[in-house]
This record gives sequence, C-alpha cells and structure tokens, in this order.
Amino acid sequence: MRYSALTDIGLVRSNNEDSLYAGDSAVGRLDNLFIVADGMGGHVGGEYASAFVVSKIPDLLEKRKQGESISDTLLIVTDRTNKALYQLSRNDKRLQGMGSTMVMASIEGGTAHVINVGDSRLYHFDGTLTQVTKDHSMVDEMVAQGKLTKDDPFYAANKNMITRAMGVGSRVEPDYFCVSLGPGSRLLLCSDGLSGMVDDDTIAEVLANEPDTAAAAEKLMALAKEAGGKDNITVIVIDPDIEAPAAETV
Repeated sequence: MRYSALTDIGLVRSNNEDSLYAGDSAVGRLDNLFIVADGMGGHVGGEYASAFVVSKIPDLLEKRKQGESISDTLLIVTDRTNKALYQLSRNDKRLQGMGSTMVMASIEGGTAHVINVGDSRLYHFDGTLTQVTKDHSMVDEMVAQGKLTKDDPFYAANKNMITRAMGVGSRVEPDYFCVSLGPGSRLLLCSDGLSGMVDDDTIAEVLANEPDTAAAAEKLMALAKEAGGKDNITVIVIDPDIEAPAAETV
C-alpha cells in the first residue's frame, strides 16, 4: 500500500479547521486507517472538533474486540466519538455549536470499509471515478428527492448547508459503504475544500495521469488553490496495490 496525505489552510481562511489521520499500520483490529474531518463552529470550535474526531477514533479502535466485524467496529467508534464530542460541547461554552464532518476508510484484502457523516467524500478510481459517499447536505438531499437539479443556482448557493455532523447531537446517523477493490484501484478522501473547487472530471484526470500518490495529492491541492482556495483543503490519495488473481493452471 502507498498513500499520501496533505492538508492546507487554503487562500482565504485564517485558520485550518480540517484534520486528518493516515496510517498503514494496525489500529486495534484494523490493518490501517484513514480519516478526513472538516470542523465547523468558529475559530476555536471547528479546529477542536475535527482534531478531536481524528484522535478519538484511533484511541477507541485500540480498545475494540478482535472478533468484531469491521463494519460494527467502525459504526460503534463513530457513535461513541460523536457522543463524547457532543458532551464536550455541552460542558464548555467556548465549544457550543461545534461539529465536524468525517469520512473514514479501512482496507482489508480487496475491500474498503467506509463511513461518512457530512459532506467530506471518498472517491474510488479504477479508470472511472465514482463518488462512493453521499453528501449529507440540504441540497443533495433535495436532488435525491427530485426537488432540485445540480445546475440550479440554489444548489451552488446552499451546498455548504450540511444535515449531519459529528458532535451536534447526542446521536448521529453515519452511512456505511463496502467497496470492492481491484488491480489499479485508487481511493481519494477529501474535504469540500477540494470537491467544492475542482470538478470530478479534473479529479479523475489527475488520478489517471499521476501514478505517484504524492504527486497526485500535490496536484489536487494546487488545482484547488488555482480555483480560488476558498476553504481549507485536505486530501488523502491511497493506492491499495491489490494483486490480480493468479491464473489457474490446468
């Protein structure tokens, strides 16, 4: 496995409310772990919330039972991290109203196990770019219901109004996805500082033409800045290096 992870303040914001975790060594019963979190709630709260998410989840994972399924493990630690963050916001007036998006992935064999809350994304690239996660935003839910189209000006104007986030309530409803990987598969985790500034066709072009994960991550970061860098930008590019199945002998 090869991966590269970058986060940047961008060109407009005064502080970086994005946080990340990226590692190919074991975390509890998981073989590896990758997280992108995008905080909200002001200068103090946003930074605190995203940093809390990417530190609390690995800590909880170390305490999980080995016999548990990966999906159960990820869902349980998401719930407990949410509860802990919410309680902190209730106990500290400086942190009231804080929250964070979260997209998390762990790869085992030829499968990526993915959790998301909010509008940070995971993409799968295998020659074609697929957005695996679904944005938990007001306008994307309206699109899914057939009430709005993505080319409507209302969509662009309200894209940042998310409907789910870590820490804003005592309960959170994450989505879980199971992604089958093959030879040549790449994964991209990112905050909306990338996906909101760079279109999917351009992201696909970079992932297709930059074989090195570091070069791909740096190119995506540069493109987000060239487009205006209006938000904090975080990207993790992962090459799982899935081997092709051995040919059967007769």
